[in-house]
Amino acid sequence: MKKLFILLMILAAVCFIGVWIYQTQRLKKNAQAKIGKGQVVMNWGLIILFVIGLVGTFTAPSTKTSEPAEHHPANEHATKVSKAQSSSESAAAASSSSSQSASSSSATSSSASSSSSSQLQVDFPTDVSLNKTGDATVSFKAPANTQFEIKDSNNNVVTTLNGNAQGADQTYNFKKPGKYHVTAHNGDQTIDRDLTVRGIGQ
Repeated sequence: MKKLFILLMILAAVCFIGVWIYQTQRLKKNAQAKIGKGQVVMNWGLIILFVIGLVGTFTAPSTKTSEPAEHHPANEHATKVSKAQSSSESAAAASSSSSQSASSSSATSSSASSSSSSQLQVDFPTDVSLNKTGDATVSFKAPANTQFEIKDSNNNVVTTLNGNAQGADQTYNFKKPGKYHVTAHNGDQTIDRDLTVRGIGQ
């Protein structure tokens, strides 16, 4: 539509200039010639057409400017849909990560519990003193068939206590004060503990 107004304005201007030149030359040749009513009407008509074309050029809506306005809602809708999908995917990823973390934590806890329940259980005092006669009798409590190996601070084997099938307590009479290392064996299970024997009255 805007192009039509521009074309109308150009045609009116060209025609007006042509008529004006013709009338000017006519008056130069014959100064007494009169301008007829038809020529006056034509001049004003061309001026009106020029003004209409000029006003229409600035007021007519542009096709290029209206197209983005029409497509804007569609683009905005597509953007909103994309953001919604992205948020949904992020939430799903976070949920999956939380589930995996919880599963891993549960598996670790279960493994630790199983390891704790299968650990070899032994019981004996780890800090004793020699009595007046220079003896310190220590009783070792453990499941059946548990073997104890006792080493001194120099890593020399002091004694080995072989377990029995009944699981009765095993005892050893220490004669020398010092630091000892006790290792208990039962099948594929092993546990290590330190034992301190103090001197008389300590």
